[in-house]
Amino acid sequence: MLSALSLALFEGFVHPALVAGTALAAVPLIIHLLNRQRHKPMPWAAMRFVLAAYKKTRRRARFENLILLLLRMAAVALFALAIARPFVGKDDVLAGLTETRRDVVLVLDGSASTGWREGTRSVFEAITARARELVLELDGTRGDRVRVVLAAGAPRLLSWRTPDEALDVIGALRDPTDEVLDLAAALSEVAGYAEEQSGTSQKSELEVRLLSDLQKRDFVPSAAEGTAQPGDARLFDALDRLNALGVKVRVEDLGPRERVPSNLAIADLAVPESEVAVDLPIEVGVRVANWGSTAAAGVRVALEVDGERRPAKLLDVPARGSATEVFSVVFRSAGAHSLVARLESDRLAIDDARASVLAVPPPLAILLVDGAPSSDVAEDEVGYLAAVLAPLGDDALGGSPFETRVVEPSALRDGSVSIDDFDLIWLANVDALSDGVVEKLERRVAAGAGLVVSLGDQVQAEVYDRRLFRADGSGLLPAELAGRVAVRSRRESYYRAQDFDAQHPALAFFADEKWRPLFSEVPIYEFVAVRPLASAHVLARLDDDATSPLLVEKAFDRGRVLLWTTSIDVDWTRLPESPRTLVPLVHEIVRYVGRPRGSSRNVAVGRGLELELPFFPRSPVIVKPDGARAGLAGEPVIAGPAAWRLPRIDDTARVGLYRVELADGAAQPFAVQFDARESDLERLASTELAGLHPALVPVSSLATERTNEPEQTAPQGELWRWLALAALAALVLETLWSAWIGRSRSVRP
Repeated sequence: MLSALSLALFEGFVHPALVAGTALAAVPLIIHLLNRQRHKPMPWAAMRFVLAAYKKTRRRARFENLILLLLRMAAVALFALAIARPFVGKDDVLAGLTETRRDVVLVLDGSASTGWREGTRSVFEAITARARELVLELDGTRGDRVRVVLAAGAPRLLSWRTPDEALDVIGALRDPTDEVLDLAAALSEVAGYAEEQSGTSQKSELEVRLLSDLQKRDFVPSAAEGTAQPGDARLFDALDRLNALGVKVRVEDLGPRERVPSNLAIADLAVPESEVAVDLPIEVGVRVANWGSTAAAGVRVALEVDGERRPAKLLDVPARGSATEVFSVVFRSAGAHSLVARLESDRLAIDDARASVLAVPPPLAILLVDGAPSSDVAEDEVGYLAAVLAPLGDDALGGSPFETRVVEPSALRDGSVSIDDFDLIWLANVDALSDGVVEKLERRVAAGAGLVVSLGDQVQAEVYDRRLFRADGSGLLPAELAGRVAVRSRRESYYRAQDFDAQHPALAFFADEKWRPLFSEVPIYEFVAVRPLASAHVLARLDDDATSPLLVEKAFDRGRVLLWTTSIDVDWTRLPESPRTLVPLVHEIVRYVGRPRGSSRNVAVGRGLELELPFFPRSPVIVKPDGARAGLAGEPVIAGPAAWRLPRIDDTARVGLYRVELADGAAQPFAVQFDARESDLERLASTELAGLHPALVPVSSLATERTNEPEQTAPQGELWRWLALAALAALVLETLWSAWIGRSRSVRP
């Protein structure tokens, strides 16, 4: 009954589930009734004198007890209602008793673009200064509450209680993050606050302020990225939720005055990783983007290699376009090397430098196992492979990325060659392998080496299937070998690679339409039909009726296995007679299969990194771009034979070049890279903002113009303070009344 009465009096409750607590008001009544049932009438001669006296005061005593019971019930009910926090509308009869406590959410844009400076002050400093002004308008003694949300890659709730706490938090903010703003995530969190605050009324009185530089891509992601992104849907979903609760997001523009501010940035540092080798020159492309509305001439670009600055170069960059400068670099040793491209500093300094770390491998040790050696060079398929992988012999070009050795299968069986000494083993038309050799191959590939198997007329398919293939995928081969397939006449027809994965590193060279025919038009006269594992990856298929696999890949623990279902023999294919195809194909295959798998040393801001090293790392310490040092929590773990993995590095909040210093080894660098999208400072006009969604309301941050802001509706008033005072008053009256009854009855005749 009390719950129904409270629902009729009030418009809603902040905590509607707690209204059920008013039922506890019946507890004093239940106790009273139970106490009455305990008394049993007993005859007593002198009782008639007591009854006579009681009849004179019975009515008065019942009235006193009733008042006492009602006070107790009222105290419980009022206390339960106060906790449920009822509220009424501005036109309600109880509106005069309500308090106008403000509940404010300040969303501060802390993305990297707010580091843009105009004079001595950055946009982020303007945002924090305006946030302080807004907090100072609140009154903590009145019960005003403020949440401060720093919006960047992910929203961070910095303060959620009093204005004084918010002022302390805002005062501690010095610099923006290095992250891209995820506005959808920030407003989705605000929508959650509004839904919690609305209770059952489906109406929230949350005041939301977004202080931003109004970067266009934050509100319209497709403007900078070419196509609509998933962020569009998330943003409008959050705005729909806020709008349904009657909440408006008042957006204050604290960004630059220009609609398209000038900004130059290092957008990319392109390194042809597949061509990197010791003593071989490579071309490093530094792409400079001009996000301004006017062309930039004579832009000075410099490149640092392992801390050594190379001579700067000048280039012209068109408006809203980019230009690339190429630097020739030679690495004299294997290992991780750092590259840093720099521009002359402008108003947004964070994107004027970009770091990258490149792993330069030692020469790849390749073992070519010749299953059909021939004195005739034209018929020796491994001879073609060896020629393709041999150094060019020009000292001016430096060293070679490959160190090749050719052996016959007997060298594997008698142990005269150790498989463990090689990064890649290529079995070319080998008839069969013993169980002992297969075990050594499995152990070496599992440790990270690569295996390439090319077939031919010497291959004993049934032996391969028995020793190298397992249906559960635990064998080396990615496919089961079946029978040989050949064209009826080499003069009349041939097979071709009709379909291949042009995005795969082993075949990416042929992705360009100009080079595609070099792979897709090579005649193939004979191959071995195979049945790939479900987990295998078919990289290329032939144009026969069964679209038979030509190139099949599988991972084998830390290594890779590649199966070439035809041969390198001229009797099976014209591939050896097409050097324009054979050279890039073999080079890309051995680079891909032979290089050990490992994580990149270049990560985005905030992303974790796991470094693998070929030796045990002792006492690792991270040195950040600003020189700060921090230890790593946890211990290194074994990642494989002669491989250790450092504990995950998650402290990557700032862009730049990091390094891990070890007690007994060289420093291991890695780079945290800036998201180039954040360099586009094009801003959204107020008229565009107003038209995006009804929940977005542009307002001015200038004091002289704040009178033009849309009028805020009067908030629904809460009554919890009055109810709490009433509950306290009921308890005090109950105590006084109980004491008075006890005293009056003790002296009453």
